[in-house]
Amino acid sequence: MLKIYSDAAVSQKNQLAGTGLVVAGDGLHEQLNAPLKDCLDNHLAELKAFYLAVKWVHDHDRTQEWTVFHTDSQLVAQSIRKNHMKNPAYIEIFKDIQHLLSHLSFYEVKWIPEKQNKGADNLAKQAIAKQLKQKTAKK
Repeated sequence: MLKIYSDAAVSQKNQLAGTGLVVAGDGLHEQLNAPLKDCLDNHLAELKAFYLAVKWVHDHDRTQEWTVFHTDSQLVAQSIRKNHMKNPAYIEIFKDIQHLLSHLSFYEVKWIPEKQNKGADNLAKQAIAKQLKQKTAKK
């Protein structure tokens, strides 16, 4: 069984965003982070983080495994469970997520409180910190 924790962080002040993923399974523990370009909407950032979590399963050919996705975003968890997205601004990424999920044999999406998602949260913040460092180094 795979457990994947996803989170996003957005810094309006610095105009930066990042994602963090913690992937755990039998003999597996990966911590990943990445910048999000041109994304200052927290809900959109959370959806993009979730997309990257599902994409990780595909990219690593683990689509036949039971996968439990953990998110602290109620929007993400509820939208996936209801198979519906109200906000037109998020429809495109939501459809991309649905497409990837349709290729998974077994999965579950669990909403968790922020305090239970600290690993992914710290990684998302690290992605912002890296971008800030690069921005400062260029000046």
